Amino acid sequence: MENNLVVPLTDRKKKITQLISEMNSGLLERTEQVKLILLAALSGEHVLLLGPPGTAKSELAKRLKSVFVEANYFERLLTRFSVPEEVFGPLSIQALEEDKYKRLTSGYLPEASVAFIDEIFKANSAILNSLLTLLNERQFDNGNRRYSVPLISVVAASNELPEGEELDALYDRFMLRSFVHPVSDDSFESLLTLGNETCDPDLATRLKIEDLTEVQQLADKVELTQDVIELCNEFRRYLQQENIYVSDRRWRKLVKLMKVSAFTSGFNQVSNYDAWILPHCLWQKPEQLEGLQQVYNEAIAVSGDFSADNVARLLVAWESKLKEDSNALRQKMNNGKPLYQSPKGKPTISSTGKYQKVNEDGDKLYIDSWSEEEVTAEAGRGGKNEPVMIDGPNQYMTEPHLYSVSHIQSRVSQATSIKDQISDHIERLDNQLDIVDQVFSVHLWVDSALKPEITANISKAKDHTASLLKRAEKLVVGFKNLPRESDVLESALSEDNDVEGGAVEGELVD
Repeated sequence: MENNLVVPLTDRKKKITQLISEMNSGLLERTEQVKLILLAALSGEHVLLLGPPGTAKSELAKRLKSVFVEANYFERLLTRFSVPEEVFGPLSIQALEEDKYKRLTSGYLPEASVAFIDEIFKANSAILNSLLTLLNERQFDNGNRRYSVPLISVVAASNELPEGEELDALYDRFMLRSFVHPVSDDSFESLLTLGNETCDPDLATRLKIEDLTEVQQLADKVELTQDVIELCNEFRRYLQQENIYVSDRRWRKLVKLMKVSAFTSGFNQVSNYDAWILPHCLWQKPEQLEGLQQVYNEAIAVSGDFSADNVARLLVAWESKLKEDSNALRQKMNNGKPLYQSPKGKPTISSTGKYQKVNEDGDKLYIDSWSEEEVTAEAGRGGKNEPVMIDGPNQYMTEPHLYSVSHIQSRVSQATSIKDQISDHIERLDNQLDIVDQVFSVHLWVDSALKPEITANISKAKDHTASLLKRAEKLVVGFKNLPRESDVLESALSEDNDVEGGAVEGELVD
């Protein structure tokens, strides 16, 4: 999204905005469900409402029916004793007389545009298979033929989650899920004084089947950005961690929902704001929604081109290289000969020198403390109390390792590349902060209640990224300040490079 956010207010968007308002009229605390139901219908998907009886679940479905021109409505409460005839229509007696198995579907689910099915998970195996085909493929087997059905969306309701593997496929058909709570204490008094407002949009405001087809076809052309793909990866990692299964089919349909969300809001790209729908589609149990919502709020600032974790690991690796380069030593040379430190601490070209012998405890040894055999073995050492001397290796004389200009330039270039990458991401985060108010004001679907936390998380991401930038800048300076070969060469040409007053100890001996 550009910094100056300009979103055209199309007739379609005006209609949808008005319909959301109409569907909310006379309802309390049901804005989330209204948006989920309408977005599902625009995308050709279905919604599951979980919750206790008397929370306006069936009313929401009826209001969805009012959104469309000449939409047929079907409603049914299922029990474990329900038979297919209650859902799909009775068998035709006339067809049976002609040895044909055919249902009279008029007024039943196969002829409905919008349907409300209460206690959906009470569906038995006799109903289940036909219901799955009808929900997913929008087709119904009647007799020896398969017919397309005009179904736009099914709103299903249940007081409980499905039990048994045979219902898993049915549960997966409902892309959007919402738990409907009774109204809160804050709205209780309003509930008591609530009127009987209905949802009856003007005919010109209502949607036609052609509108749905156009929305879905044009939404398919909306670009799925790399940022959203990375955000989906964040969700996938969380789901795996929490052992929440999500089918491949579900992920594919989620993309469709996000594209419809973006298109109807007036955007030609799916942004992270359109991913608001993900938490409502990925939970298996209502208590998982809060964790998924938190994932979304914290991941809103993710970028497909930038990973703070990857950059942090990269910085650690390069900081380690800088430490190695800075602490690296080499043997000091004089006129092309390696220098050592003599026992007296002076430079020498001799690799060995005379050192006083010590015992196992590290104490220095003198001749008067030796045994007779030891003194005999060290004949010619001199008088008593003289130190016992032996030949030993001299230590290298070291100096900081010197680096070529090309080596330093290479290190600086790579550190600068990391710094620039971080700077670019900070700029993107600044842009997000600049337009967040605009996005929430023009986006049809994303809940405005999320704005404070989303803004806070973008700011938090920016602060974290700024800390990475400081480390990267320090890295660049560190590599620039590595000792250079050219600097030492200039110093050697301008200074007297003799050792210990012009003579190197041991030079004549060598």
